[in-house]
Amino acid sequence: MRIELPWIIPKLHAHAKGHWWEKSDATKVARNNARLTALNLLNRKQITRIEGQAAVTYRFYIPDMRQRDEANMIQACKPYIDGIADAGLILGDHWKVLSTAGVVVELCRENPRVVLEIRPV
Repeated sequence: MRIELPWIIPKLHAHAKGHWWEKSDATKVARNNARLTALNLLNRKQITRIEGQAAVTYRFYIPDMRQRDEANMIQACKPYIDGIADAGLILGDHWKVLSTAGVVVELCRENPRVVLEIRPV
C-alpha cells in the first residue's frame, strides 16, 4: 500500500525547540491526518489491511537541498505511522510487526511530501 502525506513540519522533529504542548498539538494533527487519509483510501478500496508483519519504505520528497538526517526524518514520521496503525491498516508499530525496508530521498520543490510504502513481509 502507498500512503501520501504532507511534508513533515519542523515541530515533529525530536530536537524541536519550544514548549512540549506545541509538539503535542502538531503530533495530534499529523497522527489524525494520517489516520483519516488511510481510512479514506481503505474505504475507497485503494489499499487493504495487512494482517501480519509489514515493512515500510519511507520516501521523502524534500523541498530544498538542505542537508537532512534520514534518521531524524524517519523519527518525525512516528505520528504518521501511529495514525496508520490507529486506522487498523497494520497491527501496530512495534518491532514484532513493523520493520524499515528502506529510505529514499528525492528533491521535489513543487510538492514536498512523505510517501509511506507498506507491504506485507
